[in-house]
Amino acid sequence: MDTQLACRIITEIKRLGLAEKVTFHVMGEPTLHPDFFCILDHAAQENLPVGLTTNGGGLNGPIGTRLLEYPLHQVDISLQTPDRDSFALRKAGRLTFEKYREGILNFFVSYRSRQRNSIFKFRFLNTTFPCKSMERKTGPIRVISSTVALRSVFADWLQEIYRLMGIDEGRYRKALGRLNRLVSYRWNVVEILPDVFFETYVLGDWGHAFHDGPVRKAWAGFCFGMRDHFAILQNGDVTLCCIDFDGHTAIGNLHRESLTEILHGEELSRIMKGFKKFKPVHAFCQHCLGGKDFISWLTKPLTTIGALYLLKPYFYKKSRLFD
Repeated sequence: MDTQLACRIITEIKRLGLAEKVTFHVMGEPTLHPDFFCILDHAAQENLPVGLTTNGGGLNGPIGTRLLEYPLHQVDISLQTPDRDSFALRKAGRLTFEKYREGILNFFVSYRSRQRNSIFKFRFLNTTFPCKSMERKTGPIRVISSTVALRSVFADWLQEIYRLMGIDEGRYRKALGRLNRLVSYRWNVVEILPDVFFETYVLGDWGHAFHDGPVRKAWAGFCFGMRDHFAILQNGDVTLCCIDFDGHTAIGNLHRESLTEILHGEELSRIMKGFKKFKPVHAFCQHCLGGKDFISWLTKPLTTIGALYLLKPYFYKKSRLFD
């Protein structure tokens, strides 16, 4: 994103109270932006809370060293390849899994000692279904796909974090017992230390992004897009949610109008009124929430309404591993 545009957006969001915080996220690795720290400085000057979602690959170098001085509201490490076997699929060149994890954990310990008020999350992808359609496009994928795998990965990372933080063996064993109550099909949010979390996100199909066949348009459905977040792509497009990385739901562009004008526009109003009645009206939303066959077309809308709107407390499992 153009640096001037990024700074202008941050200023508008803060001065008009359009969002509680901004998160550098959506597509690409934020820390690779050539003016990353200039944009961070501007957000700090505006006193706007900032979150950072990073794959963690650069935290063991100069970027990580500079970040230690920034009291971010939240740091999310996206651990899509949290073990040696899954990391091997990244083809990361000279960066080994051991060095990758060591860099992340060393940064965490240093950051935690300096920025005690920042939230720190280790985020893991999990799934309960085969990734065949995605693998046909991307190649082999290894994602946490069972309760056994979930507990194993969590235990491995927990052990290393507790060791580095000087947590005694007794507390680790007690935490491990609580960890072994987790199941993979839930959205797990586990507080391993004060304001330090392990969190799982269920891997979806990104709105059928990896499916080449026909999709039946959704007859109903529900989504959190524009209710608790929206996305701004590098070209200035404002989109309804982070799944829409190609800008199919662009409701305006910040090179042509202000964010305030876009958020008060007729198109967004029409979309939100539809979702209040559990009716997706945007073509991309109908595609995203639709089904590949008659059964999925019939049941998926009910699932989204039930899981996201009615049964979220059941699927959203928050727990803590410490006293």
